[in-house]
Amino acid sequence: MEIQTNDWLEPKQFPTVSLNALRAFEVSARHMSMKRAALELNLTPSAISHRLRLLEKTLGCRLFERTGSYLQLTDSGRQLAPALTAAFAQIMEAVGSVRRD
Repeated sequence: MEIQTNDWLEPKQFPTVSLNALRAFEVSARHMSMKRAALELNLTPSAISHRLRLLEKTLGCRLFERTGSYLQLTDSGRQLAPALTAAFAQIMEAVGSVRRD
């Protein structure tokens, strides 16, 4: 029996947050650098900055304090970063297990 989306997830249960923006934040927080995040994600630093600003606007809070090219996590950023790192690691583990099967 095929599972229908409606069987396990209410459509309005989660707010719409860009996964690309979350990934850009996670990588930027891990490297503490938009330039290194851009290299890892094969994007431009400008694209990373745009995604971070979109995420901050969506969440209604600052995640980084920016001084030139220097980044520092805010309290909200410090709270979000480890959770996203763990979540993306879990996603990659799940994808890897399906790929092996």
